[in-house]
Amino acid sequence: MDVRISSDESEGVFNDFIQEQLDEILDDIINKGDVDRFDDRGSDVIIEVDDIVPPTFVYGDDSDGAGDGGEGPGREKGRLRFKLPFQMFMELLGERLKLPNLVKEGSGRIKEFSYAFKTFGQVGVILDKRRTFKRALRSSIGSGVYDPARDLYDVHVRRRDRRFHVPQRVEKPRYRAVCFYMGDISYSTYGERLELEKRLVNFIHQWLDFNYGPGHVEHRFFVHDVEAHEVSPTDFFTVGNAGGTRAAVVFDLVSQIAFNEYESASTNFYGFYFGDGEVFEDDAKKIVDVLRLDMKPAFNRIGVVEVKPSQFSYLNREIKREFDKDAVIRMGTLRQRSETVEVIKNLFGTRHA
Repeated sequence: MDVRISSDESEGVFNDFIQEQLDEILDDIINKGDVDRFDDRGSDVIIEVDDIVPPTFVYGDDSDGAGDGGEGPGREKGRLRFKLPFQMFMELLGERLKLPNLVKEGSGRIKEFSYAFKTFGQVGVILDKRRTFKRALRSSIGSGVYDPARDLYDVHVRRRDRRFHVPQRVEKPRYRAVCFYMGDISYSTYGERLELEKRLVNFIHQWLDFNYGPGHVEHRFFVHDVEAHEVSPTDFFTVGNAGGTRAAVVFDLVSQIAFNEYESASTNFYGFYFGDGEVFEDDAKKIVDVLRLDMKPAFNRIGVVEVKPSQFSYLNREIKREFDKDAVIRMGTLRQRSETVEVIKNLFGTRHA
């Protein structure tokens, strides 16, 4: 049996119990790289605990105390399910991992205008009855038409006493971001390697959506062997390889799309590359040129991750020569699941105290 409860139904000791479960989940994420805690992206997180014996409810007021047990929860062991809002869970995770607030990194704001009735004037459409009456009452007292001492209770509303709600334009910053995921399909993307990549991509997707808000991040996927193509999110993990590899082509394609299809002044750009790191020397040099000349000046963050790198892997080595300890271009090596969190920290950095 399943027992569903929401966070506002838990109090006291039960809150402590839920907090313990949350701590265990966060510890698993940090120590084991277990970031698979989401169903649909942006959905609530379900905390499920087995072997719980809920309390038995007794109905009736028999004097001998032998009332019948209710049919509610507690007649047998079951699973307790606790639903935690996605935003709350990501806040807790961000605090534990000390990840920075991404929105504050860039200047990619869109000015969003709305109108609020914050001021009042003598002309308008929406009459403010309270303010109008107060002014009319004050004027009527001054003119003597309202004087309770003489049984005079008239309140004359003159044109100049009327006060209307006046709309005022309010400017609010709204952030926009686009994230480009780039994958090398010329190496063997299957089994554990594929699962490691999926987990990391999923977390990046979730973290950006959490920071910028639903609908404010566009996620686009690209793959390459000797050529680069845009694909669907599903095909990003399933497209077959054709052999051979030229990785610079995907960096160049993403760079062109970023500058040709988006307004750079109002967009925050992110790019993350995943591969085994095995590229030719001239290819690596071209990648460094694209990063330095085209992408770095405009992107908030660029991550290059070698997933279960081969013995001939040296892409990150070549990039590190140019961008070691760079604020924008970050590198990571992911050999096993337990390294996932460390790679995430390398890619996004840590928040300042």
